[in-house]
Amino acid sequence: MADVPEEDPQDPFRLGDDPGWRPTGREGRPDGLVGLRMSFLALCTAFGVVGIVVGLMADSVAQRDGRVSGLAATVGVVVVGVVGLALVRLAPLPLDCADELVLARSWRNRFFGRAAASTLPALAGFAAFALAGIPALYPLGLAFTAAGLAVAGPFHATLVRDQERLALDACAIALVPALRKPVE
Repeated sequence: MADVPEEDPQDPFRLGDDPGWRPTGREGRPDGLVGLRMSFLALCTAFGVVGIVVGLMADSVAQRDGRVSGLAATVGVVVVGVVGLALVRLAPLPLDCADELVLARSWRNRFFGRAAASTLPALAGFAAFALAGIPALYPLGLAFTAAGLAVAGPFHATLVRDQERLALDACAIALVPALRKPVE
């Protein structure tokens, strides 16, 4: 007999069903929420690896392009950072509460859209580093990226906030169990 969690009247949206960040599935089946979290960690790791590459290249970098000043490159990274953060916070990617599958798909779409917008500043920082030869431009872009990913990431607090928003919008579907279903 399958181990079915008992309904908790204090947790009507089953937020307590959050599996955490461990990459173990339920009974050998993949867990959709853990998969999202592993994708998020892979993205974060990739930016860390790029940071290592920038660090290794920093000593051997000469001024790349005389047409790109350090000030212009810095302003460019900051502008892209502000735009990226604005996209993360203001992009209209609403959650669709038609049914459990549609809700999970709309949450995933919003997550990946926000994650993509969050990556723009780090990419701009790397490009500015390559053009201007100033290694500090990548960490500058990465700071904006980290701020965007902190908002977009599949953290428990994000799920709670989204579930509260759904409840205010009269959606009675539990977000965590919807996201935990394997992606088909």
